[in-house]
Amino acid sequence: MKKRMTKILAIGLIAAMGTMLLAGCGNSTGDKGSDTQAKSSGSTSASDVITIGVDSDWNDISPFGTMSTTRTAVKYIFYEYLAVRKDFGAELEDMELQCAKEIKKVDDLTYDITMYDYIKDSEGNEITADDYAWAAMAMKDAGNYEKLNSYLESVTAVDDYTVEIKLSDNPLGTIEYVLNIVPVISKTAYEASGDKMASKPVATAAYKVEEMVPGSTLTLVKNEDYWQTDESLVSAVSKQNIDKIVYKVVTESTQMSTALQTGDIDMAQYMDTTAINTFYADGEAVSGYQVEELNSNLMFSVLPNMSSDSILSESRELREAIFYAIDAESCVQAACGGYGSTLSAMANPLSADYDETWNDGDYYSYDVDKAKEKLEKSGVDVSGKKLKILTMPAMNLDKVAEVIQAELAEIGIDSEIVSVEDALYQTYKLDSTQFDLILDIKGTDDFVTFPWSLLFDNRSFDGETANFIVDDTLQTKLETALSPDTHSQETVDDFENYLEENAYCYGLYTKSLYIVAKEGKISKFDFLQGSYVLPNCSEYN
Repeated sequence: MKKRMTKILAIGLIAAMGTMLLAGCGNSTGDKGSDTQAKSSGSTSASDVITIGVDSDWNDISPFGTMSTTRTAVKYIFYEYLAVRKDFGAELEDMELQCAKEIKKVDDLTYDITMYDYIKDSEGNEITADDYAWAAMAMKDAGNYEKLNSYLESVTAVDDYTVEIKLSDNPLGTIEYVLNIVPVISKTAYEASGDKMASKPVATAAYKVEEMVPGSTLTLVKNEDYWQTDESLVSAVSKQNIDKIVYKVVTESTQMSTALQTGDIDMAQYMDTTAINTFYADGEAVSGYQVEELNSNLMFSVLPNMSSDSILSESRELREAIFYAIDAESCVQAACGGYGSTLSAMANPLSADYDETWNDGDYYSYDVDKAKEKLEKSGVDVSGKKLKILTMPAMNLDKVAEVIQAELAEIGIDSEIVSVEDALYQTYKLDSTQFDLILDIKGTDDFVTFPWSLLFDNRSFDGETANFIVDDTLQTKLETALSPDTHSQETVDDFENYLEENAYCYGLYTKSLYIVAKEGKISKFDFLQGSYVLPNCSEYN
């Protein structure tokens, strides 16, 4: 049965692993930038400030902090990287070079990167290869980035401005991920910050942090001492088209709507779909507003706890009973008012290697009778037990949990919702005693294998997966699907089928995203990876 696609536009994107030599564009023969300050290529703003509403906090803005949607939306404005994937699925040779002057592939696991020899942060600290090598390994040691844990073996300084990146394995998109995720910062500045740059990073990018009020506002201003003064070498992510950018955390959808209508914010990233009808009707923006509809690279799913701390590890049929009891359509309605689509696999349809035949399968289609049959067949006595559903308020996941709780009750499974803010959620999800089911969010930069590697690669979790699966066959199938040498539709299908056969997870839905702005302020939006507005690169009236 094909899953219904609701109010969402399709985007076809192809991504592949790059293997070419990269070199900086423009005048890359000299080691010094020109004396001309980099200028914006867009039109000048009528006002020098843009105020943006965001629907969740960024936790902290330290260089090695935990991943979140809002953090990703802001960090590329004040941190710079060796290279950035500006476009969704960009392969190596199509990445935007920032601090890297040249990238050379030595072999399948080794890359030599020459950095510019005049990089400085906003406090004047010179940055060398030693700084980058330290940052990369410190970020790996922080443990918040599974792919670094799994595949980054070492980063070492070859000389003052050359680093060697050595991978332990090179699944599709890995080198692109490393280059795009490790910020270029000064070790001296980091150690002197007092709080590991959690509240005020020392910027290497075109903007610096003026002030951060936790849970409230983040104010960025132009970095007048931005190190890359040669206009021809400024990346497409590093423009300075407006003087000040203010982010405001507005977690409640009606408040976000009101803030936009009253002018408290100029733009909402993102407007909750439960409030979108004020600004968007019949596929068109309402007079006085601009609306950009985007497809999300995020995938929302349910993961059962497979450790001995949960009864869900005892029976595949019990897990199947839970999955068949969940109406994914109701979850889409609760999460985003129907502006999204249910999934037909543990995969986002945006991915380059998504198998369209998955859409025609029976992927845990909502069936209460079948759920009850599976529960009975499991032989697990659930009476007197309460399953713990771990979730968080962001993106209406707490409302999705309420839907699931009611649906499980229909088949005789009692549950309780554990809803915590993101910082605590990140801690609880690592503790097998804190949940039986977890509502998870994972994004993809390119392939269906990307979120799989984040969730199921046991090299990231001391021999287990994110939901405590111990299964050597799963790992073998995953590594086969991940490897550029064996990645194919067949190996991707094989891994996905194995997930379903064992009921290890349930991909629920993806959602549409809406950027809403007051008309007349922004003449052209610019985006990072098709999902995040780059206000510094957008053009203003």
